[in-house]
Amino acid sequence: MSKKEKTVIVARLAVKAGKEKAFLKVGSELVAATRAEEGNLFYTLYQSAENPTEFIFYEEYKDEAAFETHGASAHFLAFAKAIKEMTVGELIIEQF
Repeated sequence: MSKKEKTVIVARLAVKAGKEKAFLKVGSELVAATRAEEGNLFYTLYQSAENPTEFIFYEEYKDEAAFETHGASAHFLAFAKAIKEMTVGELIIEQF
């Protein structure tokens, strides 16, 4: 992928029943911090209307390097640590 191409990510995860509010809190903090990243074009968190324990992050970055910078950021690493006990299964990341 050329460094000039936009990178789109859909990250899916499920949380334990009863952990939805706690996840939304840390997820909202991640969204705010990520939107301030230089290479971020769009970043939002959605909660499933059919199954409230399922979430997706929809993300757009100006290029692959911006996505990699996000993954190494202090706010992303803090988020990943904070959700370890809240999630069920693995984080599924799809890149487009």
